[in-house]
Amino acid sequence: MIRNICSPATLDSDNRATPAAFTVARKVKRIQYLGNDEPSLDDLLSDEVLMRLMARDGVAVDQVRCLAGHIRD
Repeated sequence: MIRNICSPATLDSDNRATPAAFTVARKVKRIQYLGNDEPSLDDLLSDEVLMRLMARDGVAVDQVRCLAGHIRD
């Protein structure tokens, strides 16, 4: 017979869900995008996650910039 060796996590020792952690995250987000500012295209294209997605999909930075230039016109 195979016993289940997994046990549920205890919530008492998990500090990630404390109200203080959420408060800090909210303050940083509010300051960063104060006035509903959006990140610039340069900020987006320099993001590591977005760069990996673009590489996976075979999209180059120059292609995105060219498309953005056509949309502006």
